[in-house]
Amino acid sequence: MYKKVFKYLAIFLCGYILIKWITIPQPFVLSDFFIGLVMNPLKFFAASVVYFIGFLITGRVICELFHRTRKKRQKREISGATLFFDYLFLLFIFFLLFNLGWQQTFVFFSLSLFYGMISIEL
Repeated sequence: MYKKVFKYLAIFLCGYILIKWITIPQPFVLSDFFIGLVMNPLKFFAASVVYFIGFLITGRVICELFHRTRKKRQKREISGATLFFDYLFLLFIFFLLFNLGWQQTFVFFSLSLFYGMISIEL
């Protein structure tokens, strides 16, 4: 139970730190975005490390949820309520991060979803 809470907390913190450290200028100009990254290399490196850690944790959680969903469909011993709350909690984290920064959250969760799906072993 504590491992799940720690994983969800780590996903939220990594996403939050990514949103705060990688700013997207409005209106978006690609050169301004790259200049901002180059002018703050330590911040960019730290944000990249946080992104990578959050990306791996989120991908692994998604992979585990898919496995548990498949086991539930095959009528093995997994409670449907806990599975539902795990999906709900992941969506809640996504919604919170989406309200803070939709561009960063979109990249963060879409690539994590893609990684989680390709790491599923059938």
